[in-house]
Order: sequence, then structure tokens, then C-alpha cells
Amino acid sequence: MSGHATTAYAFVLQAMNACLLLDGNEIGRTDIRYLANKLRDLYADSRQDVGDLPWGQMTANVPDLDVVLFGWSWRRLRFEAYSYSYDSRGELVMKSISDLNESTAYGVYFAGDASQEARANLYQILNEKNAPRPLSGHPEAAEQARRANLDWEPLQVLQRLIDNADVRTVGGVPQLLKIYQNGLSEAFVWRDKSGDYFGGREVKHGERFDRRIAQFVDGQLRLAHSDRSIGTEAGGLSNPDDEA
Repeated sequence: MSGHATTAYAFVLQAMNACLLLDGNEIGRTDIRYLANKLRDLYADSRQDVGDLPWGQMTANVPDLDVVLFGWSWRRLRFEAYSYSYDSRGELVMKSISDLNESTAYGVYFAGDASQEARANLYQILNEKNAPRPLSGHPEAAEQARRANLDWEPLQVLQRLIDNADVRTVGGVPQLLKIYQNGLSEAFVWRDKSGDYFGGREVKHGERFDRRIAQFVDGQLRLAHSDRSIGTEAGGLSNPDDEA
């Protein structure tokens, strides 16, 4: 989620409540497109009840919202994503994100007001790596695009933006989440030289966790099981060969 935190967080809370209301939404039995449409309708409906406006104001202000829903569609056997934002009239608009289609080379979607700078950083990284670019009109362009996949370049982009003091709306530490085809998702503890972080906040000294750890080691993302759970002692990576 991005945009104004109050508006975006209210949307996320409504989404969580919708999933709690119906088991199929929570465990993935409901296809993601159905859930996406349901979230659009229920949140658009909630805005109809906005009242008690300041004196002299006839309509509510248009919220600044940029929220994205990602997940696996078992009906179409592919990952899909949908974005939510408000148009200039204050109408909630849901769009299917085509940037992740298999026919799109190096498919990625950056949300938020730094998205253009993020994409420029990504192009720079791809140029530095001499990554091949499928040419429009080439007879094998579709197959070339299908093979042109990203590794962890988007995470590199995010770290660049975090470290860039001129990009003031992007900061903190990365929050990494993996979405599985079975409808489940996994959140990781992020580890760097300053400590461990989960959900954007620091895991305090002596605080235990059971989540897997993600960190960059020599330019590669490495995953390891928790070394701070009840049954382990704190220390380095417990599984240094468990690469992403």
C-alpha cells in the first residue's frame, strides 16, 4: 500500500475483514479476481457514507490511494495483480496490472510516488548487466520476452531508493513477502548489519521469532531458518547455503 497512510490503511483493514468474513477469501479457495472485485465494491460502498464535512464543503476530498492486490489465480493458472486508486471525480477505480503478464519482458510493478524513479533505476541496472532486450516486431519477440525475467533487481532498486536521501517518501527497511500458488504467503525477517527487522520495525534484543531470515550476502539474497526461535541460539545464518 502507498499514498496517504490513513486512507490506504483503512482499505487494508476492510480487505482483512472481508477475508475473515468468508473462509474462501482467507485460504485462497476464492479466485483472486472475484476477491479483487469484492474489495472494490465494498470499499467504494464505504465511501458513500462519508459525512460531517467541514462547514461549507459539499463533497468529501478525493483520497490519495495507491493499493495493490497480488495473488495466484487458480482459475487462470497465473499470478495476477490489481491496483486501486481514485480518479479526479472521487470514484474508486480498479485496474488489472498488465506489467506482470508473461508476454512482458522483465515484468515488475512499482507502486507509489517514486515509481518512475524506481523504473529508471531498474533500467540502469539492466543496462549495467547488459540484459538482452526483446525487439518489437522480431518474429521471436514473444518468446524472448517470456524468457526475460528479473532476479532480485527490484529489491536492489528498493534499496537504492531507501539509501537516496533525495527520495524522501521511501525509507526504512525492506519488507519481503513471498506469495505461493497454494494461496498462502510467507513474510520474512530482514537482516542487515544494523539488526533484524520484521514488518518495518526492529526485532529487539532478546525477542524471539520463528520466521525465516532474508539478507544480502555478497550481492545475493540468502534465506535461512530462524536462529532466534525458542529452540535455537542467536548467531549468524543457520543455513548459509539456503539461497533464494
